[in-house]
Amino acid sequence: MRLIFLGHPCAASAATLSVTLARGQEIVALILAGSPSASPGAPERLADGAGIPVVWVRRAGEVAAALRAAAPDVAVAACFPWRLPRAAREVPPLGILNVHPSLLPVGRGPEPVFWTLRRGERMTGATVHRMDAGFDTGPIVARAEVSVAPGIQAPELENALMSLGGRLLVDALPALAAGTLESEPQDSAGASYAPVPVAADWTMSPLLPAAWAWSFARGVAPLGGPLAVISGGEQIPVRDALDWSEERLPERIVTEDDGTIRVRFSPGWVRFQR
Repeated sequence: MRLIFLGHPCAASAATLSVTLARGQEIVALILAGSPSASPGAPERLADGAGIPVVWVRRAGEVAAALRAAAPDVAVAACFPWRLPRAAREVPPLGILNVHPSLLPVGRGPEPVFWTLRRGERMTGATVHRMDAGFDTGPIVARAEVSVAPGIQAPELENALMSLGGRLLVDALPALAAGTLESEPQDSAGASYAPVPVAADWTMSPLLPAAWAWSFARGVAPLGGPLAVISGGEQIPVRDALDWSEERLPERIVTEDDGTIRVRFSPGWVRFQR
């Protein structure tokens, strides 16, 4: 079975690609969204090590031609950033399977891991679904659930989910080739969207529990957004959350000798690095 991999030059896409290669699946080409850089990303390095040709596309409209040139039986996608037009989706006779780091239909969209942490969800997972005209709306062929470890950081969680998705993907391919792969339509009633966060989505209200604020701040800190805590009507920029307690803090903010601050939440406090 001729398989094409559609990805992005990022670690999360590489996580799925790595598992796919490790499980012995032959890939005839890697199609990456964007433009090559002086420093090859992880997917490029994996492809180079496996002798897989890399094709770059700069817009969704170029994907159909790239797929036709490779003549795949099936295409798989992981972190591919664009909706594909019908002309592209119809090239592989067996369709396109997409790996997504959430339990669809929850978390459709480009930033499901951020919103998993923002909502304080204790469980998440990975989904493999058939690609259709929507954004992460196609029928589901495989899902698996995992717990969200307190304090886990977004890149680690996303890579773990994309690796899990890669295992689900490879397990589904034999049935796909045999024409016996079953799929289930997504229940739109339970759907939620995970957009690119805006500035307000990076803020933490002191009316929320300290345990949530610590886990959220710790989780998204590596993403480099405008992370801030609101106290007394003031928005205070912070870089990371260091620790927390359920104890009550008499003052709204306590500045420590090392320059860190403790901020009162409801209940508890969180110590932040500024």
